[in-house]
Amino acid sequence: MDNEFHRLHHYEVVSINTENLDSLDVSDTFKVIQLLEAIKELVGLETAESSLFDKGIECEVLRFRANSWRRGKVRLSLEFRPDENESPLEDFAKELQDTEVHKC
Repeated sequence: MDNEFHRLHHYEVVSINTENLDSLDVSDTFKVIQLLEAIKELVGLETAESSLFDKGIECEVLRFRANSWRRGKVRLSLEFRPDENESPLEDFAKELQDTEVHKC
């Protein structure tokens, strides 16, 4: 089973049970960008602050085992972790993809 989360791109489509997100104005099926826009509206972000979802905003981070603060940018994104492989072809596709990556 794949325990890693993978970042979803803005125009990928997600389908959820909207009872889980009753505070957000989204339908059952939406593009990632639509959910991010609904979150912006819910928390009342203005245009300048909306870069939190795309370009990122300036910040400093103190990471575990780091000796000092590090300057950079932070942004929010939507990630997905599959529960389990739905078909044996998914395993084969992942192996093929990994093989192609290692060839480069």
